[in-house]
Amino acid sequence: MALRKTARSRRLGGQIRRLREDAQLNQESMAERINAAGTIRRMSASHLSRVESGLSRIEPDQLDCFITALKVSEATAAQLKELQRRANEKGYWQEYRDIVPEPVEMLAELGEDAITARSFDYAFIQGLLQTRAYAEEVVNNARAFVRPIDIDRLVELRMQRQKRLNDPGFEGLTAVMTEDVLRRVVGSPALMRAQLQHLNEVARDAKVTIHIYPHTAGALPGADNLVIFTFPHEDDGEAVFVDSDTASRIYEHERDPIRQCTYTFDAALARSLPARESLDLIAAVEKEYR
Repeated sequence: MALRKTARSRRLGGQIRRLREDAQLNQESMAERINAAGTIRRMSASHLSRVESGLSRIEPDQLDCFITALKVSEATAAQLKELQRRANEKGYWQEYRDIVPEPVEMLAELGEDAITARSFDYAFIQGLLQTRAYAEEVVNNARAFVRPIDIDRLVELRMQRQKRLNDPGFEGLTAVMTEDVLRRVVGSPALMRAQLQHLNEVARDAKVTIHIYPHTAGALPGADNLVIFTFPHEDDGEAVFVDSDTASRIYEHERDPIRQCTYTFDAALARSLPARESLDLIAAVEKEYR
């Protein structure tokens, strides 16, 4: 059954592919083993390829036979079944798929499953930390890409994503932002004052750490905004959302892009102010808007 690619289906497919490759089996041989294990619905190599790409579902009986054929551990089997169950669940982000591209929908889905996030932003305040008024201005000014009738729903999607920060299963956000995002007037000085006050308030939460990349730090280590997600299970690895002026992308199993994004974040963090000094700078800039 074909479906719009989702973060969970891609993660499940990626783990299935990794386990198959670890067993040194091609897709045709793996499909034959699944069928030999007694699956009710026969598996073809082409269908397995779509499953591994996150474009088709694997049925419960097929997954059971995959687990049996490869003799995976009980822990891994439980993880695969849990991921399959969650991949079939409907998330709030699916209500917005008519107005957002696939990577943005997957951004919300990844954020819902991740236990930590690390972000680097040079253009605007990190979306998870924006006030509603600030978010409305950002979305409203993207008129080249956004229909006016969709603005309210896009802002609501951003507000929905922010709820994850308060979930018990979420461990923390480390947000690196350039000094420019503090000084760029979005909306009005009053709006910016409220936004910077909000940053200081959320940073009091042990789950949120903010670092500012000051003007004195020199050239930026990268030219894209990005978010790096980590997940509860080590086998899930990391996933990265990259946002540029012209496109958004998701990397989940591509090692080189993920390594490059991790380097960019680490380099930005290393040159940024410590958390306490960052909050002092935010407070100082906030006073300039009075």
